[in-house]
Amino acid sequence: MKNIIDYLTIKSTINELAKTENIALVDKLLDILNNNKIAKPEKHNREEDIETNHYNIDLSKNQLNDIIDLLIDLEVESLTIDGKSTPQTSHFASLVDKWSSIKV
Repeated sequence: MKNIIDYLTIKSTINELAKTENIALVDKLLDILNNNKIAKPEKHNREEDIETNHYNIDLSKNQLNDIIDLLIDLEVESLTIDGKSTPQTSHFASLVDKWSSIKV
């Protein structure tokens, strides 16, 4: 699979990175949103819907690792006190899976 991530994954990641004040990485992901959009098929029924957009990801190994590390930490923090998963845990696990599929 190519290095492609959907809009909602990138946006959720930006929101979490912004809380850590990692401005450089937030700026990089915003740059990807602004410049790396993959064209939708001509007859796509949601052409104007930004949430159906996908983007080519061009990150360094360190940038990718920083994203994955943050999301893993958030996944762990979202567990209940007795170690049970929450809806947030599933959300962060999904983000980790998507970012982990990127090859640099």
